[in-house]
Amino acid sequence: MKVNLIEVFLGLIVVFVSIGFLVLLYIKVDFFSLKDERFSLTARFDNINGILTGSSVKMSGVDIGSVKKIDIDLTTFEAVITMDFKNKYNFPDDSEASIQTDGLLGGSYVSIIPGGSDVFLSDKQEITFTQGSTSLINLMLKFAGDK
Repeated sequence: MKVNLIEVFLGLIVVFVSIGFLVLLYIKVDFFSLKDERFSLTARFDNINGILTGSSVKMSGVDIGSVKKIDIDLTTFEAVITMDFKNKYNFPDDSEASIQTDGLLGGSYVSIIPGGSDVFLSDKQEITFTQGSTSLINLMLKFAGDK
């Protein structure tokens, strides 16, 4: 049986690349956080430009959750976003959710601004104070004297 060195070399490359992908997956995915208890909150917006399922939810610039589901309320025609958080976060019931952008070319995310109430939101409740995304083109047209 003759051993072809090129086939052995290519086989070793495939094995090392596969191990590299598994190590990268282990580094990037926090497997322990998958077991954490989670809760969800909803918020209604008039405009959610740039928000997709999986978009970040941030507070003070720190990632604290993600957008789990996007739907539309057919009675009010508002976008309804369901956000997923770890149980270690508590939000007062007068907190505000707003759509923000990461710079001019960056993506959009949901920003949570905590309120000052002593009553906290629990699982499946709604953040009532919201602010939708602002279109930069509409703002520029307003400042340019759109007639």
